[in-house]
Amino acid sequence: MQFRLILSVGLIVTCGMPAAVLAADDVSGMKLEDLLGVEVQGASRYAQPLSEAPSTATVIPAEDIRRFGFRDIGEALQSARGVYTSHDRGYAYLGVRGFSRPGDYNSRILLLVDGARSNDPIYDQAMVGNEAPLDIDWIKRLEFVPGPSSASYGGNALFGIVNAVLWTGADLNGSRVSLDASDGSGRRASLLSGGRSAAGLDWVAGVSAYRRDGNDLYFSEYDAPGVGDGIAHKLDGERYLKAMFKGSWENWRGSATFSRRRKDVPTAYYGTVFDAPGNFVQETEYHVDLARTSTLAEALDQQLRVHFGRYAFDGEFPYPATNRDEARADWWSGEWQLTWTGWRNHRLLAGIEARSYVRLEQRNFDLDPRFDYLDDRHRGRTAAIFVQDEWRIAPGWLANFGLRIDSQNTAPTIASPRAALIWHPRDDITVKLMGGRAFRAPNDYERHYGDSGFSQKGNPDLKPERIRTRELALDYTPTPTLRLGLGHYQYTLRDLIDQETDPADGLLVFRNRDLLSARGWETDFEALLDGGWRVRGSLAWQSITQPGGEAVNSPRRLGKLLVDGPVAALGATLGINLQAVGPRRSLLGSVAGHVTGNLVLRQAQQRRYGQWSLGIYNLGDTRYRDPLGPENAPIDTLERDGRQWRLRWELDI
Repeated sequence: MQFRLILSVGLIVTCGMPAAVLAADDVSGMKLEDLLGVEVQGASRYAQPLSEAPSTATVIPAEDIRRFGFRDIGEALQSARGVYTSHDRGYAYLGVRGFSRPGDYNSRILLLVDGARSNDPIYDQAMVGNEAPLDIDWIKRLEFVPGPSSASYGGNALFGIVNAVLWTGADLNGSRVSLDASDGSGRRASLLSGGRSAAGLDWVAGVSAYRRDGNDLYFSEYDAPGVGDGIAHKLDGERYLKAMFKGSWENWRGSATFSRRRKDVPTAYYGTVFDAPGNFVQETEYHVDLARTSTLAEALDQQLRVHFGRYAFDGEFPYPATNRDEARADWWSGEWQLTWTGWRNHRLLAGIEARSYVRLEQRNFDLDPRFDYLDDRHRGRTAAIFVQDEWRIAPGWLANFGLRIDSQNTAPTIASPRAALIWHPRDDITVKLMGGRAFRAPNDYERHYGDSGFSQKGNPDLKPERIRTRELALDYTPTPTLRLGLGHYQYTLRDLIDQETDPADGLLVFRNRDLLSARGWETDFEALLDGGWRVRGSLAWQSITQPGGEAVNSPRRLGKLLVDGPVAALGATLGINLQAVGPRRSLLGSVAGHVTGNLVLRQAQQRRYGQWSLGIYNLGDTRYRDPLGPENAPIDTLERDGRQWRLRWELDI
């Protein structure tokens, strides 16, 4: 506690350093009203200023990703108000507005890549850690849109969408090489190249490889006679390989991504033998996206889009017989979208979308001797129509209405409406009143996964989850260097799909639960100081009410403070990121609140031989824990990493 207090005081002193010690950089002179004009694409399927988006969207540009040393999508998103993350040594989990079920694989968040859905149809995963299908260096900006977005994108968009906008060749106009070294014998190499030809062909390609051996980890739950000393020896390793190509020419654009990531599991999932080698999970993903835009008539534009996805999961678990778990999915999707601006003061958007899941397979079996517990194979399909109207009612008034109707073979037809009223009484004030409904249909894993009575059983009778939200937001920019934000929200979630143990047979099963309701307040600020320094912060208060008591992994309070600016004496920029998370309930108990801080020192400009940065994560070496899901029993909570470091070198060619 004393160290955290000293650290906080030190950061405040740093923020107050006299301008004579600091040198101006690219942030100095910028006005916050200009930042509010930054466009976001994910909120309404087309680019629009942040102040006109029907949500309280957050945009995280690549420069912030580099200045604060964000190592993955989840770390970057954690800087947004009301967002927090947790980890179980296998996957990263995203919490939004007090909701994050341990082990749910972010199925209530929709992850888009340049507007294309990337959640797989087996687990509905929006992967945001190292398991994500993208490398963080490929991202030009991240857009986080909280609240229901099923009116635009269909299922999974209950608590928000994340849209990763990738670099274009014109942005890069060359190549960038980066090498990382980190604790735990971590090493990473990345190459990103792009350009635009005289004929108008814009292209960008990237490849990234990572490997970390990991350290020994201690688990008191396994420190017992006949079990072991509680140490998982070198079972936290990880490696991945990712590749990407994106191109555009005239009205055509397309992209292709590949990723394969393998992670050793030290927590002995599902009662496997503790400290046994060969306990791992692996995901392989392919995505191909092709789109064409054209003008059909005056004020009438269309977009055609085709997407192919393939997902494969492989896991091995020693019991003592080695058990193998596999999942395979192949799917196609097609979309036709029309935009018409011929009606005065209106922008109308309408479209149809269809997805065909040509392969949905889940298998579980012992290797030697071979014994099959699960072999589930089938197909699926969805279809939807959507319409949206952006209406400029009067000077200073903007309304946005949307409706989408989804039909699928595993759930009833569902209508998802959304409405927003936006008022600009003055240039420096924006008021937004928003409401909507969204849904998530039960996924293939929840409905069909069972291992013949060993640990888990399926439930094909699950109903879709449905959420209804109301939100009020105020944004005020009293001066060109200060912005203030305040928001209040309420949501009600019905038929929540949650995993529990059936007392009749002791097996894990997914079931619909009763009503869950929540409300909360969020406030944030951003200030530009003399000498090119910038300070941002947010506070969030949230409360969830549900039958059976307090929600699991739901902190009532969140706090963020991000400070960055130049240090002339070192010829570098300094980025400081503080995160405070309140106490949370776990499945069997609770975890204490914590405060962590990251610091990144980065050369201000690239020199002849490149650009260096040093990141220190969890600077105070805080010992804090995250709640875990039931698959990790008997481990109920997991200690996160202490102090870490990363040394990074970049070179633009």
